[in-house]
Amino acid sequence: MEYSPAMLAYEFTAGPALALVERPAPAAQPGGVVLDVVAAGICGTDLKILRGEHRLYPEGTVRIPGHELVGRVRENASGRPGLEPGALVAVAPNIACGRCAPCRAGRGNLCADYEAVGLTFDGAFAERIAIPARAVEQGNLLPVPDGVDPAVAALVEPIAAVLRGLRAIGLRAEDRLLVQGAGPIGLIAVLLSRQLGVGRVIVSQTSAPRRELALRLGADAAIDPRAEDLVGRVREETDGLGADAVLVSTPAPSAFAASLEAAAVGGRINFFAGLPSGAGVIPLDANLVHYRELTVTGSTANTTADCADALALLLAEPERYAPIVTHRLPLARLDEAVEELRAGRALKAVVLP
Repeated sequence: MEYSPAMLAYEFTAGPALALVERPAPAAQPGGVVLDVVAAGICGTDLKILRGEHRLYPEGTVRIPGHELVGRVRENASGRPGLEPGALVAVAPNIACGRCAPCRAGRGNLCADYEAVGLTFDGAFAERIAIPARAVEQGNLLPVPDGVDPAVAALVEPIAAVLRGLRAIGLRAEDRLLVQGAGPIGLIAVLLSRQLGVGRVIVSQTSAPRRELALRLGADAAIDPRAEDLVGRVREETDGLGADAVLVSTPAPSAFAASLEAAAVGGRINFFAGLPSGAGVIPLDANLVHYRELTVTGSTANTTADCADALALLLAEPERYAPIVTHRLPLARLDEAVEELRAGRALKAVVLP
């Protein structure tokens, strides 16, 4: 790749550590595009990378993380219309090959030849980012109208992930939905399910401030699973029937078991959260699945189509999702944003290069 003058970037290095460095700014590859990063969200995957626990960041990796982003086109070497310099775009970060068995089955998020912004190549914690030709060809650059808050538009990727999880359980307006966990993902699930017309939403969360926030964002009930009988309370909130749909968005082993217990007959459950590597084997009551005819699904990441659908939902009601972004900091203070997230003082932090 050819490079132009220097830019600032946060680079993951051995340690693990994250360092603010000066890097050569990328030039567009044939068929590719270079963006000036306008807003980049920090998510749980990024925190996992910074702990040295992500499989795509083995020891010795030197790379710029960041995969939730909005940018302005700086250079377009693709010739594709709609990507003129200055155009604002959100980026669908997962790039599928389109040929392998998962891709042919519509599961590009599980592509056997997977590439992803900030995971397999340099990402958004920088002033500029190069988007490869394969992503441009597949439509991973999604136009965002001027006037939309870029920090809110950067939520497209997590909204897409939640949308995929809710689709996996066939969420319906008449469902009573239980969301386990009120971090950014769980709270986006509350907002999204309300936007989709779901009539009753119950949240399980140990943190009192997060429970209060869930109620402000539209949850009908918020339960502390440590201080209360979660299953009993869910049944109280659902006329004794249990939850028709459950989204497990917290990586707490007890939540996975409780999701089966709290589900109604014929309930559908999505294991949205993943457990730490090596800790995925947990006790579950298989008889609950058998005798209640439960459907248990999983979902991971998202496709470009998921991101396009998520953007349409966000653009229809951007003010709905604005409360998720609690912290905005310049790129040079990304380390402070990370500490705010680790300490639980930030819900969603976005850096603005």
